[in-house]
Amino acid sequence: MWRDGIYIDHCAMEGLSSAGNIQGMLADALIAIFKSKAIPNVLKWVDDFLFFHTPALHPPSTLLPSPVQYDYDISTILSITNPLGIPWHPIESKGQDFSSEVTYIGFVWSLAACSISLPCKKCKKYLAKVSALLSNPTKAVSQKECLSTHGTLQHISFVYRDGRAFLPPLSCFLSKFRNEYMCLHLPAPVLECLRWWHAILSTPCTTRSLTPRPTADPDIWVDVSMNWGIDVVIGTQWAAWKLKKGWNGGGRDIGWAESIALELAVLMLVHCGFRDCLITIRGDNTGVIGAFSKGRSRSTPRNDSLRRIASSVIPNNISILPVYVTSAANRADPVSRGILGSSILRAARPPVLPPELTQYLEDV
Repeated sequence: MWRDGIYIDHCAMEGLSSAGNIQGMLADALIAIFKSKAIPNVLKWVDDFLFFHTPALHPPSTLLPSPVQYDYDISTILSITNPLGIPWHPIESKGQDFSSEVTYIGFVWSLAACSISLPCKKCKKYLAKVSALLSNPTKAVSQKECLSTHGTLQHISFVYRDGRAFLPPLSCFLSKFRNEYMCLHLPAPVLECLRWWHAILSTPCTTRSLTPRPTADPDIWVDVSMNWGIDVVIGTQWAAWKLKKGWNGGGRDIGWAESIALELAVLMLVHCGFRDCLITIRGDNTGVIGAFSKGRSRSTPRNDSLRRIASSVIPNNISILPVYVTSAANRADPVSRGILGSSILRAARPPVLPPELTQYLEDV
């Protein structure tokens, strides 16, 4: 696999950048030329070209296996474009030889692992962009700053799919600018979304699998009792945490506790080694299901929990499917009220709880 870029503005297409779709037409013509020369697997994005090749098919041999052979390589491609006067960036500075892992349109694509990731260098760059907006929350920002950040986050949501729920507030905010010279203050919903992105991008080199993800149902149930605590049931095993005195303050309420129950369930699933799957979790609170589906809540403490959940599921390529059940049918209901199961069936806890939770929860 190989990727390289054409010097669009300064070489072959100098002076044509303002001629509408001429640039795209020339690129399409180049792809047609490659196909006519038996190089069919070519992708292009603006001035970036990506070439694929597969092992050539040869009659089976009874002799020792021969090295893998290909019908074309970089020299073949250059032999086609050189007579046409098409200049390419030197591969040493912008490109790479054929490989099972390639960078294209800002992502690292692994054919062997069937995965995609954001290059660590770009992850740090985008984290700095988000950090710049968060560095002074009271400072008015320009339309250009917001457009740039919004475009970046839209692009990388292909890797961080859960991040799509954290884009609408910023999209809505952009509509408030009447012209490019206005500066506006970031509203609270936008700041919440940017904090979510900041938390996610703080974990670099996250990989998303492109293989179809199976649905997993580990028979997990969650419930909360304000008078006692939080319970998670996985199959025949249980785990419980008592809510410490004074937990319900500073915006923390039953909705926050329900979100924490979901967060604890996710931590346990990650600790058990679940990854690359869609997991069903059952509970009897419609509010937390709605907040999780939207990716945000009006409650700041609950939003903090949603960000921590995303920080756990995204690196492991897990999606959570919360399912509503009635309280009477919730298997976690008795334990959440202090009616514990056998100590033999006590489930293994996550090794470390988030520091934000230790002051409100007591392990049982």
